[in-house]
Amino acid sequence: MTTEQVIRMTQELFLVSLLVAMPALLVSLMVGVAVSLFQTVTSIQDQTLSYVPRIVLVGLAIIATLGASLQQATELARRMIGYAAGAGQ
Repeated sequence: MTTEQVIRMTQELFLVSLLVAMPALLVSLMVGVAVSLFQTVTSIQDQTLSYVPRIVLVGLAIIATLGASLQQATELARRMIGYAAGAGQ
């Protein structure tokens, strides 16, 4: 296995990891900003206020994108197995 193949495999791994994690991270960011704005406007300074909406909405985002995430992870696993099979020859 050459250095270029290892670099390509690592790039694919990071790209798929980013694509799988991105929906949950974006939802968490948006909920955090919305709750922060709400706290600023209403002068409510409760630290636990952001946890429940964030947990619920991130969970829903994960469930909503589960099919696409699983498909991408499966395709990555197939490619990595193919690379491993090619390296053994």
